[in-house]
Amino acid sequence: MAVLGDTFLLPKPGEDIEHLWVLVTAPDPGTHQAIMVNVTTQRPHSDVTTVLNLDDHPFIHKPSVIFYADARMVDARLLDQLVAQGQFKSHASVERAVMTRIQNGLEQSRFTPNKIKRAFAGAAKAGLT
Repeated sequence: MAVLGDTFLLPKPGEDIEHLWVLVTAPDPGTHQAIMVNVTTQRPHSDVTTVLNLDDHPFIHKPSVIFYADARMVDARLLDQLVAQGQFKSHASVERAVMTRIQNGLEQSRFTPNKIKRAFAGAAKAGLT
C-alpha cells in the first residue's frame, strides 16, 4: 500500500505531461484517504512557498515548485491499483527533510485549498504525517 512520502508519475486530468505527485500524509487506515500534491516547473508566476532543487528528488531536473492550489485527496487503494495496472508509475520516495518542507509549505501557502488544510490538520492530529 502507498505510504507517506511515496511519489507517482501521472498526468494531470486533460494533459499528457506527467507530473510528480507526492503523498504528504499516510493513508487513513479507515478511509484509505491521503493528501497528495504535485511538483511542477517553476515559472515567474509560481507559488514559491516550497521550491525544490535538483538534489531534492531524482525526478527533478530544473527548479520546481509544489503546486499547492492543486492539492487533492486520493484513495490510496486506487493509486495502488493503477500502479499495478501500469497506468501510473511509482517513483523514488521523498526524503524526510524534503517532506517536512513540503508539509510546512502546505500549511503556509495561501494557495492551499482550505479543505486540504483542514484534512491535513486532521491527519496530523491522527499521527498520519
